[in-house]
Amino acid sequence: MENKRHVQLPNDMTKTPDITPKDLVIYLAIKRHMNNETKESFPSLDLIVKESGASINTVRKCLANLKEAKYIDIRKEGRKNIYVFSEYKNFEPFSYAFLDKEDLSFTEKAYLVASQQYMYKDNEEGKISIPNTQLAKLINMPESTIRKCDKSLQDKEYVQVIKTGKKDPITGLAITEKFYHLNKLEQAIVFVLTKHEEQIQQNTEDIESLKRDRDILLKELAEIKKKLNGDNSKEIII
Repeated sequence: MENKRHVQLPNDMTKTPDITPKDLVIYLAIKRHMNNETKESFPSLDLIVKESGASINTVRKCLANLKEAKYIDIRKEGRKNIYVFSEYKNFEPFSYAFLDKEDLSFTEKAYLVASQQYMYKDNEEGKISIPNTQLAKLINMPESTIRKCDKSLQDKEYVQVIKTGKKDPITGLAITEKFYHLNKLEQAIVFVLTKHEEQIQQNTEDIESLKRDRDILLKELAEIKKKLNGDNSKEIII
């Protein structure tokens, strides 16, 4: 059975000024400990550092950014931080197994987490055809850092970069296609949830179709009753 334990990350967080991919990883590191009933989380700073791979100073800065952007609220209870998460609609899922991968650096995880929503996902792979210059703006990460991550992830056989020989008609930049092996990255949860969502959508459409059929039958039945009552009335008048 596929492992469905995952953490949800709201889409478009990097479109918020001053939110960086590093902030996203810290958000996930905190949210994985959320109580589903109270929607609160209270991991220690030491635990966040240990699980994310970030330094304590980076964690503190990310927390300040997330609070300023209103993605989380932080209140104090003694020496303990209590984190409360803002509501959202659309999200990207990230498995516990991915977040715990020891052969991925904090920066590599930040890059992958920020990029995932821009991937075309199919057949256990995610594909990005966006030039690095454009991707850097979308995820709020320096282009030089993206190139370094692509190189290191290629060396680890998590990413395959293919030069297409074509140029973007608008920017004139060379187009490369990057294939992210999501299954190797323990991100098969993306496809599990996609199938689940598709099934829910199909069930919803089936239910709506049944409701429409029911309404048509009820209308036809009402017309039949109306005609029958009209015929009975005529007989009584005669």
